[in-house]
Amino acid sequence: MPAQIKKQDALRSAMERSTRFISYTLLTAFAVTFLLPLYWMFTGSFKLQTVTMAVPPEFIPIHPTLENWIRLFTGPWPIWRWVLNSAAVSLLTVVLVLIVSSLTGYGFGKKKFPGSNILFFILLSTMFLPNQVMLIPLFLLVRYLHLTSTLLGTYFAMAMPMISSPFGIFLIKQFCSTIPDELLDAARIDGASEWQVFTRIVLPLLKPALAALSIFTFNQAWNYFMWHMVLATDKFQYTVPVGVSIISRTPAIGKMLTDIGITMAGGSFGAVFMIGLFIAFQQYFIKGITFGAVKE
Repeated sequence: MPAQIKKQDALRSAMERSTRFISYTLLTAFAVTFLLPLYWMFTGSFKLQTVTMAVPPEFIPIHPTLENWIRLFTGPWPIWRWVLNSAAVSLLTVVLVLIVSSLTGYGFGKKKFPGSNILFFILLSTMFLPNQVMLIPLFLLVRYLHLTSTLLGTYFAMAMPMISSPFGIFLIKQFCSTIPDELLDAARIDGASEWQVFTRIVLPLLKPALAALSIFTFNQAWNYFMWHMVLATDKFQYTVPVGVSIISRTPAIGKMLTDIGITMAGGSFGAVFMIGLFIAFQQYFIKGITFGAVKE
């Protein structure tokens, strides 16, 4: 019997090692696959225009150059103003989304009222609508509001389409569902108002979800292109994605050509901020994603 038990333990240990090896191999393959476009963009920023589309391609620049980066920062465009615009719009969007999502998610998660399930289903169904479908109605709404307030060309107008985030409301609603009702009832018995229950008990418990939602929202707002391009009326209102798309189009021989080198440099420059943000707050991101995944 002891020999048979040892044999089973050895077999189980070998299977665990094999499973771990296969898992790490697949994860490494997926990681390399997802990082390859980022690597290609970064290395492409150090290639000349004639090399970026060479066949066979240069995976490692043979003759690297800083020409694209020099032209990016010394050209006649306010690149740092675009960074400021992107940061301001993204931060404003994060603040507004957190306010709306926390209040709405708490209402759906802890309040029962007639038609709540139907409203929540309708809200989630809007996630299937592409941004292009809502572009014209949103623009008409902003233009209508512009008759009474100066919205066009402002940070608030650029942040408007993302204020009501179905994903954010769904995330907060799911987190609120995990909060025991007894905890909230005890606070109400002690004399706490509904606002005090929300701000002093619910919000502190929602910190992991709010942190994860902040990173998601900032990333989406930073890379939001079409709406910002529609609203921006001059180059000083551009965000980084819009600005890079503009400077990448250079006139040549009566037609527009794409300057791939400076496009790669601008894309790499814009990606640096998002990579730094994720590295700085990755612990909150992972905690927010995995919170509630393991039950005792």
